Amino acid sequence: MNILLLEDDELIADLVEAVVTGLGSHIRVTHATTLTAARNAWQRQGADLVLCDWNLPDGSGLDLVRLIRHNDQATPVIIISASSDREHVKLALHQGITDFIAKPFDVAMLHQRLQPVLNTIREANLANTPSVPPLAQWLEQALGDKLQLPGALSADQVVPLLGKLEELTAVELASQWKNQTALITRLLQLANNISLKRSGRPVSKPSEAIAILGVPMAVNCAMAMALNIAGGLHSPILKERARHYQTHSEQVAAIARAMALSLDLEAASCHAAGLLSRCGELALLRTLQAYIDQGGQPDESTLDALLQEWGPRYGNRLKIQWGLPIPLRELAGAVHMAPSHATRKALMVMHLAGLRVASKLHGPDAERLLRRAGLDPDKWLDAPA
Repeated sequence: MNILLLEDDELIADLVEAVVTGLGSHIRVTHATTLTAARNAWQRQGADLVLCDWNLPDGSGLDLVRLIRHNDQATPVIIISASSDREHVKLALHQGITDFIAKPFDVAMLHQRLQPVLNTIREANLANTPSVPPLAQWLEQALGDKLQLPGALSADQVVPLLGKLEELTAVELASQWKNQTALITRLLQLANNISLKRSGRPVSKPSEAIAILGVPMAVNCAMAMALNIAGGLHSPILKERARHYQTHSEQVAAIARAMALSLDLEAASCHAAGLLSRCGELALLRTLQAYIDQGGQPDESTLDALLQEWGPRYGNRLKIQWGLPIPLRELAGAVHMAPSHATRKALMVMHLAGLRVASKLHGPDAERLLRRAGLDPDKWLDAPA
């Protein structure tokens, strides 16, 4: 599904895009910041849905509506604007818009208003869609699109925070996440586990919960929630695999953090890298669900081979798409491949954590690697299988 978004405010555009892409799979958003760019995008490729602001740097969003309605009466067009008085709304409706959403908007309300529109478009597309392409072609094409991991929280909202942990405060994060009910509930739960043990005093404010956990840990909790995509999968086998990879990555993150703390290394980065270590497989599972939704029928017996072949490619694509810092990419990659930099203890920690979760941290080679990293083999070695 292709959506054209005309919005000159980058923050609002990011928020709208996060909501839209979280409403379904295989959704591509073309974002234009000017009327001219939006016109060109429409004339070049059209769209299944158009979302546009009213006041743009180079004109009015109604000009785009008029262009579309000149020869297209079917495509849904929704105005999202602060110019929401009665006269503006009447004028927009007269031009043939589908709906009008006033700014500032509540995320839950935006989700509620857009969901039925997208459902209608999806049903129409299914009725007019030719036979689904071969799976390999579908997976290759998805690599060229913007990969999505619509869990309980959009990963696109969390990943940028990983690069500025030292700049963030608990109050800023609490304000930014005020509408993320599931995340706030989780943070309060974790903070109360700590606070009740320390002082017996319950925590009720999100900012206080984040302060108790620390900004890095709070952001990593959000990242874990963003990567938890099982709820968005309908296929039982895909859902089961998603839970497996989610659990695996959380275990790697916890062990890597514990190892890093014992060596006085940057524990938050190791924890984040562990969480990200299976993002490729999760993105692939989401893409396979989209294939099924479009009528495709992947062979379940080849699922392991698909995950092994395509998972790393999807992981690399996501890391580039998210703009992850190179050091964080290296840490996540070290979980799967022994580091060539034998002197970088953080990389060795990540690889050791991956081996430990896979129950492969035993034998003379593992003991030597633990000693080289500065870790006590008696504490970390697995019993031989």
